[in-house]
Amino acid sequence: MNIFIDESGSFVSANHAESWNAVAALVAPETARKKIESIVSRARSSRHNQILQEIKLREINEDQYFEFLYQLGRLPIALFCVATDAGLNSLDTVKQHQIQQVEKIRINIPKMRFESGKQGLGKLANDIATLSPQLYTQLICQVELIYDTFIGSVTYFVQRHPKCLREIRWRIDQKNSDKTTFEAAFEIIAPAVLQSKSLERPFPMIRECDYSSMAHYEFTKETFPTYLKDDYGIETKGSAWNLGKILRDNMKFVDSKSSDGVQAADLIVSGIRRCLRREYSDNNTAADLLGSLMVQSMDRQPPIRLVSLGIEADMHSESGHLVNRMTRRAKPMLI
Repeated sequence: MNIFIDESGSFVSANHAESWNAVAALVAPETARKKIESIVSRARSSRHNQILQEIKLREINEDQYFEFLYQLGRLPIALFCVATDAGLNSLDTVKQHQIQQVEKIRINIPKMRFESGKQGLGKLANDIATLSPQLYTQLICQVELIYDTFIGSVTYFVQRHPKCLREIRWRIDQKNSDKTTFEAAFEIIAPAVLQSKSLERPFPMIRECDYSSMAHYEFTKETFPTYLKDDYGIETKGSAWNLGKILRDNMKFVDSKSSDGVQAADLIVSGIRRCLRREYSDNNTAADLLGSLMVQSMDRQPPIRLVSLGIEADMHSESGHLVNRMTRRAKPMLI
């Protein structure tokens, strides 16, 4: 299963509402990867018949973009998205949120059994503390996306293409040739946050489905962690996913020029942001086509998870109308 991730927007705090930023994950079984590459290639060549290394949303017209979405909608793929309104994330509230998260990490340092673990957790806290407010906001959104994507994609594809779960590949857009502090922090914090979230909201398992292709991602009796019971008094029952293995075994930050899958994710997430900002001449059609790529949420929420680090406010009625259209067009999670 291939998971392609990209973001759109700067995530910088804005002085007005409806300043949307988004991150999205395009998930596809290996059998669909070549078809995605072909669709992206046609989108590139549609620009004055030139063969480009990369295509951006601004370089194709609305009709060409809608055709791109329509063609993707015919494939067995799933789309997950997290969006945030930078107008609700004031600089002060983002900084306060960041300080609180760093403090939570530091509290756990004394609980680590080994000095190397204490040093690693301390470095993580320092790295997160040094992130700019916009990169911190992006980090929070991206971790939320990873969580929703893992739960949603496994549940969706185990019913339809269970064998594709044999290997989970994460391909995330890389902004620089060198690994940034953001990327390093993300690789460390994502498994920890996923593990924490899984305690609050266990991963669903459908009794009738065959998860055997994912057996190598489960803890064995020998590798099952005891720290939850030993350090926190939390009893675990049954099998459990090794989330660190799921993320780290095949996660790469890649140059989008070398990955048509990431380019497809870039076009999609840029289109979602443009739709939320109501910048198409036909926003309804954009919402319908984007929604048709999405999958219904497990918790009956819109297929786009809306995140706010500051105050919460009602969405603009027109943007809310577009999200409702996406919701109605989303694919059912359960067969």
